[in-house]
Amino acid sequence: MASAHAHPIERARGGDAARSLGQAMQKDQMCGIVGRRRKGGARGAIMRFSTVAVGLAATFAAAGFLLAPPAAADDASACANGAGDEQIAACTRSINSGKWRGHDLAWAYVDRGKAYNEKGDNVHAVADYDVAIRLDPKDAIAYNNRGNALDDLNEYDRAIADYDVAIRLDPKYVYPHNGRGNAYNDKGQHDRAIADFDEAIRLDPKYANAYVGRGNAYKELNDFDRALADYSEAIRLNPKLVNGYNGRGNAYYGKGQYDLALADYNDAIRLNPKYAYAYNGRGNAYYGKGDYDRAVADYNEAIRLDPNYAYAFNGRANAYGDKGDYDHAIADYGESIRLDPNYASPYSGRGSLDRVKGDYDRAIADYDAAIRIDPKNGYAIRNRGVSYLYSGNLAKALADVTQASAVAPKNAYSAIWLDIVAQRNNLQSPLAQASAQVDMTVWPAPVIRMLMGQMTPAAVLAAADDPDPNKKKGQVCEADFYSGELALRMGAKDDATRLFRLAASDCPKLYDELSAAFAELKALGATP
Repeated sequence: MASAHAHPIERARGGDAARSLGQAMQKDQMCGIVGRRRKGGARGAIMRFSTVAVGLAATFAAAGFLLAPPAAADDASACANGAGDEQIAACTRSINSGKWRGHDLAWAYVDRGKAYNEKGDNVHAVADYDVAIRLDPKDAIAYNNRGNALDDLNEYDRAIADYDVAIRLDPKYVYPHNGRGNAYNDKGQHDRAIADFDEAIRLDPKYANAYVGRGNAYKELNDFDRALADYSEAIRLNPKLVNGYNGRGNAYYGKGQYDLALADYNDAIRLNPKYAYAYNGRGNAYYGKGDYDRAVADYNEAIRLDPNYAYAFNGRANAYGDKGDYDHAIADYGESIRLDPNYASPYSGRGSLDRVKGDYDRAIADYDAAIRIDPKNGYAIRNRGVSYLYSGNLAKALADVTQASAVAPKNAYSAIWLDIVAQRNNLQSPLAQASAQVDMTVWPAPVIRMLMGQMTPAAVLAAADDPDPNKKKGQVCEADFYSGELALRMGAKDDATRLFRLAASDCPKLYDELSAAFAELKALGATP
């Protein structure tokens, strides 16, 4: 079985609020910063939809600046309502003008901080929010915005602390509940994230971004049906919500409903042709359908739009690997790791290619790295165990596959490999107990029944048939390989060799059973 593609968490953040001329005048905006942690790389596009500051003259009057010169008024307006470098320059002139004090000066730092955040310069954004908070320690907006910038800097605990203060200062302020939910999602604390999104939705039942955030959390918990319901509600509330379509596409992908996923990614791209995350998602869906050339084309576009997008490099590496283009795959895994050294998937992917090449020491080193990053990564733990098995270290192999089964007790492949390695260690098969937690209504349940003596290899091969040719190819590969394992166990070496050769010939290029078939043939003294 090949490793699954990862999707970045689609963060729909209730945005950095703005202030205007001595008033805490919240701009209604949506900040769609996306990407489940691409540490060391650029973040996703920030999309903002802001209402224009109203009553500028009246605000001047209320603040006592009836005689403010036109230039000061222009700078104040541009600071409150501008964007990019022009907004930063206008805010800087307002700050340096000496015309504002205390909380009436804080607004300029808040707006300049927002502009820096939109540029991705979160270090300067945090510095500006620091000053704003010193000037006005009871400004919930400044704490919320600083929380957003800290979250962008991956400083989740500090971000959560700021959201806590914003909520304490204004318990009905929706954005920090949503922001804190995003931060908890980023920390992998999805249940706490859901609680915050629940509260954001209670405060504002029409707040589409909170539904997207909660959908993200459900998706990460593999509760795809609830995720789909939330994304669909977000889209109903805002039919132009790009990350709503992208998130729903990710959920459909998680359910293996690739055509529905493609439709949602297409809508996201239609709404925003520069949205790299939708191209990455669509590439994943094409990959799932076995259309590797179209997958590579989409990953190429995602990388063109965001050259620091580690997930897209990892996805393209998977596609190259399944095309048999191992050199390009290795290069892309390496680039993904360079961009995000704390991203586990490319280490596991590269480890699989190391195994195909028979380099088990390098494979083990790559799986070690993946496990350091994600100690509960059952896929990496299991495959490190398989690497130990074929490098001759049965004790370490048993320890790893046992741990993999404990980490993911519902994973059928961990149960199967635990049985194989236990048998090699002359131990009683644990498969009966392990299978009690596995869904025995879907593939590879027939393989488990075969290893337990309840089905014949011929019946398993028949069960591998599927209308989807790509799914059938993978299942036939697994039927051949594991039937070979059974034959080997029964001392039928010629039959085992024949079955392993079938697997070596027909398995998809990145399937774990492919490298295992090569290893078994080598141990039998046979050629592929």
